[in-house]
Amino acid sequence: MSRRRGLVRGLQSAGPICLGYVPVAITFGAAATSFGYPFYVPLLFSAAIFAGGSQFILLAALQDATPWPYVVALCALIDSRHIVYGAFLRRIFPARLSARLPLAMGLTDEVFATALTRRDATPGRQLTAWLVGLAAAAYLSWVAGTALGAVLGTVLSHAAPALTHALDFALPALFLALSLDNLNRETAAPLLAGAGAALVAVWLGNIALALAAGMAVAVTAAGWLHRSEAT
Repeated sequence: MSRRRGLVRGLQSAGPICLGYVPVAITFGAAATSFGYPFYVPLLFSAAIFAGGSQFILLAALQDATPWPYVVALCALIDSRHIVYGAFLRRIFPARLSARLPLAMGLTDEVFATALTRRDATPGRQLTAWLVGLAAAAYLSWVAGTALGAVLGTVLSHAAPALTHALDFALPALFLALSLDNLNRETAAPLLAGAGAALVAVWLGNIALALAAGMAVAVTAAGWLHRSEAT
């Protein structure tokens, strides 16, 4: 019973993530089919890669015939942050490697942010089931959204091209909602410091550096505050 309860709670916790993923995934599927790729190409991308930013980069690179070593290096650099995510959540991940690997596949930015709320929970079957439900719902919503976008891609790109551009707001809005949901006394200062660093990078004209700068400053601020409280 505890596993079933944990799974249901995980599915419920994934609600905001799914609401943010579906429109972005629709955009990806629609963009791929508008480039002339058949339905199954974006669907395979989402099912096998499950990394929104990297999928858009890969799609653009294929369209521009970019050499694959450059594409692999860029995607690896972008997704290297997941190594840090795994280290943060290691305590609440199951001990068996066979159980960790599927969860690692589902460890996206939004899943990580939501799972941080349980980082102090006692490991057990219910917590593992909660993580499975959280990651599985996020994964299925991304794949389903991609399939829907691939089917409707031609219609969206020709009949309502403005709609595909309007959907670009979804992912930033999702990050903002998750940040506000996790806002408390402990996280306020790191979040503000990270947002400030990102805004400085944007002001300097280096948008690509904004995410990395924001993450680095936020993590540094959180570590400094934690060390100060410990002493």
